[in-house]
Amino acid sequence: MHPNIGGEAQFVQGHKDEIDAIRLELEADEKKNKLGEWTATSISGNAILSSVLFSAGQTIAKAGKLAPVTQLFVVTVVYCLRWVFEEVMSAVPLNGGFYTAMLNSAPKKVAAICAVFSMLSYLSTAVVNGVSAMNYVNESLVEIPVMACTIGLLVVFALLCLMGIAESAFVALIFFVFHTFTLSLLGIFSLIYVVQHPSIFVDNMGTSLPHVTMFGGAAEASNVASALFLGYGTAMLGVTGFESSSQYVEEQAAGMFPKTLRNMWALSSTFNVAYSLLALAVVPLDTIISNQSTLLSLMGRLSGGRWLEVLVAIDAFGVLAGAVLTAYVGINGLFQRLAIDRVLPSFLLKVNSCRGTNHYIILVFCVVCSSLVFILNAEVTVLSGVFALAFLCVLLSFTIACLLLKICRDEIPRKRTTSWTNTCFCMGMVSLGILANAFSDVKALSYFFIYFAVFFVVVFLMLTRVSLLKGFLYISRKILLHFGSKQGEFTPVQQLSAGGQAFVGSVKVAKTIEMVKNTPVVFFCKVANLPKINEAVRYVMQNEHTYCLRLVHVCEPDAPVPREFEDVVNLFDTFTVN
Repeated sequence: MHPNIGGEAQFVQGHKDEIDAIRLELEADEKKNKLGEWTATSISGNAILSSVLFSAGQTIAKAGKLAPVTQLFVVTVVYCLRWVFEEVMSAVPLNGGFYTAMLNSAPKKVAAICAVFSMLSYLSTAVVNGVSAMNYVNESLVEIPVMACTIGLLVVFALLCLMGIAESAFVALIFFVFHTFTLSLLGIFSLIYVVQHPSIFVDNMGTSLPHVTMFGGAAEASNVASALFLGYGTAMLGVTGFESSSQYVEEQAAGMFPKTLRNMWALSSTFNVAYSLLALAVVPLDTIISNQSTLLSLMGRLSGGRWLEVLVAIDAFGVLAGAVLTAYVGINGLFQRLAIDRVLPSFLLKVNSCRGTNHYIILVFCVVCSSLVFILNAEVTVLSGVFALAFLCVLLSFTIACLLLKICRDEIPRKRTTSWTNTCFCMGMVSLGILANAFSDVKALSYFFIYFAVFFVVVFLMLTRVSLLKGFLYISRKILLHFGSKQGEFTPVQQLSAGGQAFVGSVKVAKTIEMVKNTPVVFFCKVANLPKINEAVRYVMQNEHTYCLRLVHVCEPDAPVPREFEDVVNLFDTFTVN
């Protein structure tokens, strides 16, 4: 597809030793133990069950005595979202979540922009969980400077990741079991306390609904509609992490992904609804609002004593800190994928020689997370607002990906499908949650847009870098010719020759453009299907900065080589590529 060189068809025979080595590697991957139901559940389950530690109090602060009702709304929405996730990931069963699905159903630019939501989700995951972990330590164990210690925690995990320490499915399972045990134990003691002190729940049910502000204080309300609307938006924080199972679907054994979603839905629904009720039955409403960031440890102190408070605080620190590590591991994988796809700069793929880790990704993420903690002074409420917006945008992207797969790629086989009605219902409810969080906290919305803009600018520059460099060359050439002819320095012939040397370094810019456009894209073809290859060529021309497309057909050693591919290459090589 090179406009000047042209293409060619080659028959390449691999060495037998190389082919045997590849086969052995593939067989080893197939035999490698895949994640079972509960090990797969534990990795994402730690993230979703840690959410109750900081979302329960915030939901009650917004919805008051109607908090259990808002949690039931969330239970219904997440139940319906399960079928959306299952259709998307059965159609495109690859790691990467909705970004991979978007690549298979929409232009690359759309998928890349949506990937920014995943970046923000990992960013806010690390920050909110880090701050919440330190809040539990500060309130229940020992007094510490929360902001400084949160930044210190982020740095510690960055160093651990630089050393090559990553998540372990077995360790995640241990944390998951211990956290589930702690939540269950706290629930039992809270139930006993409720039986002994039934008046607290009655008193809380007799209170008026919270007085909430919207649009940065421009509007105020204290009614059922505002409590349900804003409470529902905050209650969606209780299921953050639900989407994380799609990031490692290839590591899960066959048929495990739907079970993982089912388990996460059941566990999160049980604990979120239970603790929205138990909190109202154990702690007076005013006390809940003033201690919303560490509500569960307070419930432990009231229902079981100091030992239960300490146990809950230790468990909270462990599982929330583990979620910070999950964010580091997740962003590392996402940035690698985006850098390979040339959506992010390629320097992020550089590996240090000591530990073999992607140090630039880890350090950049640590700096950005620390900046958000510092700018917002570790205010968990505002940080949670940013978290909720990012998470809900990820869920919205999944519903959009499902719709696009139905419309554009209906021919892709899939084991599970969901109805148009369910998909549109999920899209509407997730959009409602985004509006609720945007209306309730304008400050969080503004910081969400600021960080979105930062990531978006980087992605935009990468996606349009060739056009920008060409524009730079064109403008500089015009400026040089204008001033040169004005001062009489160029004759008409000299002006033509000066066009290629518009400024010092123009040759380097031109070589950079050539290097970018020489990066090959590979398309594997089973047969020389002209319409399908035409679609692939057009997709590459519209979405990739390259004029180097390699059509690869793999066949058995003794099989005849289809000569049609040579004709196809000659045909498409006549296309004009800019």
